[in-house]
Amino acid sequence: MGSSPLPFLHALGRVRVRYTLRVTPSDLTLTVPGLQLGALAWGAPEGRPILALHGWLDNAASFSRLAPLVGEGRWVALDLPGHGLSEHRSPAQHYHFIDWVVDVSRAADALGWERFTLVAHSMGAAVAALVAGAEPERIERLVLLEGLGPNACPAEEAPERLATSLAHGRRRSRGTRQRVHSSVAEAAERLREVNRYLSPEAAQTLVARGTRPCEGGVTWRADARLRDVSPMRMTEEHVLAFLRRITCPTLVIRAKDGHAFDPELIRARVAAIKDAHYVELPGHHHLHLDEPEPVAAALREFLEGEAPHAPAALPSVAEVRAVVLDVDGVLTDGGLGYDTAGHEVKRFNVQDGLAIKLLQRAGLKVAWLSGRGGAAVERRARELGVEHAYLLSGDKLAQLPEVLRALGVKAHEVAYMGDDLPDLGVLRSVGFPAAPANACEEVRRVARLVTTARGGEGAVRELAEHLLKAQGRWVPLLN
Repeated sequence: MGSSPLPFLHALGRVRVRYTLRVTPSDLTLTVPGLQLGALAWGAPEGRPILALHGWLDNAASFSRLAPLVGEGRWVALDLPGHGLSEHRSPAQHYHFIDWVVDVSRAADALGWERFTLVAHSMGAAVAALVAGAEPERIERLVLLEGLGPNACPAEEAPERLATSLAHGRRRSRGTRQRVHSSVAEAAERLREVNRYLSPEAAQTLVARGTRPCEGGVTWRADARLRDVSPMRMTEEHVLAFLRRITCPTLVIRAKDGHAFDPELIRARVAAIKDAHYVELPGHHHLHLDEPEPVAAALREFLEGEAPHAPAALPSVAEVRAVVLDVDGVLTDGGLGYDTAGHEVKRFNVQDGLAIKLLQRAGLKVAWLSGRGGAAVERRARELGVEHAYLLSGDKLAQLPEVLRALGVKAHEVAYMGDDLPDLGVLRSVGFPAAPANACEEVRRVARLVTTARGGEGAVRELAEHLLKAQGRWVPLLN
């Protein structure tokens, strides 16, 4: 989306003076209207004020490894209401998302902070973005880990969401019982069952603060009502309006193997922030707890106020001029059959064939790049008018420059769909990597689009519709 680049932070390994905060935090209790909030604090009280917000069903201990590594300022990590050591809301109150914004603002008031930095993860990052949009004059810097504003809901889906919330509330009103575990260790194992990428150490850290003793062992401190279905969400227009009001420098950190987000949605949201910088770091969703060192390095550079290095941008869908497709597992279901003469038999999808014709009619160039060949593939390419069919490719990445020259495009102008490990090199090199639903996990991780259809069952049709609609070419093709 050419006009709004996303600066990337590089050179994070440069030599820095490292400060050391006390690893063992102190416990705080903050009094806000109607609630007592628990918190953990690191650093001298007179240090630079940094307020940290955890994710859904986590707690303040989420920052217990990151804060000491960053080594700057007075860190206060909140337990949001209903989490950790904070009080639960009264039975007459609710956990509406917008109320978290009020809680955070009041917590800063209780700390006596007129202006402060926000560092937030996941749901906390969604809350922090709204705080920074509602009270931009109070936020010095904003760091968003694995989150950028709340989940949105189209207006037309709001009635059904409210109906679902009401039905869920009726079921819960009949009574819920918190699960009991025999020990903290057992509770940590249960947490890892639902969050399989969380390390044993990280799970222990969260569970130690997130459970309390009870008859038979330990149970969760978190209010069961936190699992209620939200009755109402903002529309995307609401979210963007808040993001546009953010005036402070903002660092958005995504985990390379973190939660899946719509890349076009993320791009639009980052572009809405006046001074946003974007970086991807190794790790999963809880990267600040499991692999905090790269996160700490990025934060130190950002908090020191240095300009980001080597600006770069994720290419826009609008820039795509060519579509290159793997064959087996993308244009076919990946199965192999043989006729009585021993010739390979492959099954192609007619919807995918129409999609290729639509791409060509819209002016996009189409090529195939496959590790296999055969008469059936060659015949199908001729039927569809695909002039550039590179078959029996032993090294797809090595052949990519030849494909680009033949098509007359650059790598960032290419959408490529592949399904397996031999496709990874190309997927990482082009502007718009895509994968069918049946692709291996490693491929799905790098894809900007994972279709709902499997290979050979309309995945290419889905990719073509996505590209053509994003470029405004779909409707004209139907006339």
